[in-house]
Amino acid sequence: MTGRGVVVGLDGSPAAAAALPVALAEGLRRGEPVTAVLAFPAPGSWADGEDVDDLPEPDRMAAAVREQAQRFADEARTPLAPELRDVPLEVRVEAGSPATVLTAAAAGASLLVVGHRGRGPLGSAVLGSTGLRVLALASCPVLVVRPRAPGPDGPVVVGIDRSEGSAAALRHALDDAVRRGTRVVAVTGVAPPPTTVGFRPLPGPTLAAVREGLRPRVEGFVAEVVKEHARSRPVPHVDVVVRAEDPTMALLDVAEQLVAAVLVVGRTGHGALARWLLGSVAHGAVLRAPCPVVVVPPDTHPSPGDVDE
Repeated sequence: MTGRGVVVGLDGSPAAAAALPVALAEGLRRGEPVTAVLAFPAPGSWADGEDVDDLPEPDRMAAAVREQAQRFADEARTPLAPELRDVPLEVRVEAGSPATVLTAAAAGASLLVVGHRGRGPLGSAVLGSTGLRVLALASCPVLVVRPRAPGPDGPVVVGIDRSEGSAAALRHALDDAVRRGTRVVAVTGVAPPPTTVGFRPLPGPTLAAVREGLRPRVEGFVAEVVKEHARSRPVPHVDVVVRAEDPTMALLDVAEQLVAAVLVVGRTGHGALARWLLGSVAHGAVLRAPCPVVVVPPDTHPSPGDVDE
């Protein structure tokens, strides 16, 4: 096994049990080990007036939590195929804020995998405060395991808006599709333009005209990213889809229709504070996608063809 490794959030929930096999499959595809991380409250942070002297010592508590986490991981791994059970797996526990522990553990990792819903460290939903912090602050791509199973032979669907964030998402999608032996479908949605002000109609192009005018620019953007990527690694076949509908709905519709293996989105698109906010398309995809979702942070690569809107 080589590479930077895959990290998966562990909290004892059914969602974490579903996330662990996904992380092991990612480790197998990448040839990388997997680290399962569980965060727990430090003794004293939940004392609520109890005598702190009666609370477990930190080392003893960590050992007990680690034993439980290891048992949970072993039980979740037992029914899996032999090749997944053979992926190196380390179980790590640490006292502290779940979002802080997970993002720190994933610093330098290839991928962070989390369940869509859980308890404790990941809260009741990944889009709660902890989940939002993980998605917004992780320095590596975050794969959110959705309740529905992905299409085993489906394409990698990626959202494109010609921003730096979508260029990073496309590069991730290209590599992921090569590992999966499938194609990439790059999707852009065109939100309907306003047609009235009050009760007065507005002159302007139709939605179909806007879509067709945008298509060459989207295709050019994708072609530039693919060309740059192909200089150093293999690239899969890429299809471009421009839909005349809301960008989030376009992504979800295409992922549903094609039974996508995974949906990839940039953490943010255009806009202020881009590096610190989870964009609306990423938020909607994580909440409603019919397959696993990867949220990709911006990177330092230039964004070819980026156009000021």
